[in-house]
Amino acid sequence: MPHFERDGRRLHYDLLGRGDPVLLIHGFTNAGWSWMNQVAALVFAGYSVIVPDLRGHGLSDPATDVTTVDDLTQDVIGLLDHLAIARASVCGLSLGGMIALTLALDRPERVDRLVVANSRAAFNDPATADLVAGWVEMFRQPGGPLKRFRATWPVMLNAEYRESSAGRATFATWCRLAERHSGSSLANVALGMRAFDVAGRLQGIGHPTLVIAGEEDRLFPPAVAREVSDGVAGSRFALIPGAAHISSLDSAEAFNARLLDFIGIDRAR
Repeated sequence: MPHFERDGRRLHYDLLGRGDPVLLIHGFTNAGWSWMNQVAALVFAGYSVIVPDLRGHGLSDPATDVTTVDDLTQDVIGLLDHLAIARASVCGLSLGGMIALTLALDRPERVDRLVVANSRAAFNDPATADLVAGWVEMFRQPGGPLKRFRATWPVMLNAEYRESSAGRATFATWCRLAERHSGSSLANVALGMRAFDVAGRLQGIGHPTLVIAGEEDRLFPPAVAREVSDGVAGSRFALIPGAAHISSLDSAEAFNARLLDFIGIDRAR
């Protein structure tokens, strides 16, 4: 399986297709395969797609100490360097959106178009501190990652998807993923997320930007995503009706339409 090493850690990724590169960055406790619907659409549309498993997730090595969004961003830059990709369109969801924003701000020359889905510009307010504390407490219990996954499943995806055959299959697969994850590793990533705050820097993003929100997202509601869009001059805002937090999965067709339209604008011209 393809991987690269950074600071002594093996980090897994997949690279599929040929054409202009698109980097897809998954959310917290998920893995690169959660982008399966987007990978197929992008490859068939003529793009190459880079899909990492973030540190502490999927097939990558665990996060053995507190791991910030900045740390994860450096891992992503290391992957682009490993693949000799100078610049890519970047799409991140939730935690992946935080990484995408950080990448666009700290290394703007590495980003072509920017898509931030179901995410936010800061994660350091008292409410999120309480949320993270609850996550960490659960992760540190025996079987914590699976307990947390089962508890959050109804929040992450809309009811129609959860009750579908695809949703039931996804639930079973993600249970196996949660069983594989290290609770202490995920706790280290959760603790590191508390330092994230780029709200005062959004005006420094000069890339064409699309911000996607899910109408039924209870974790990062549309108003929170709208704050990202309002902070980036000239950005587009797209609300997907009926979508919950992982809009790329429960509303894949609508998500893909917006993603492909946005990153393909210059191609069409």
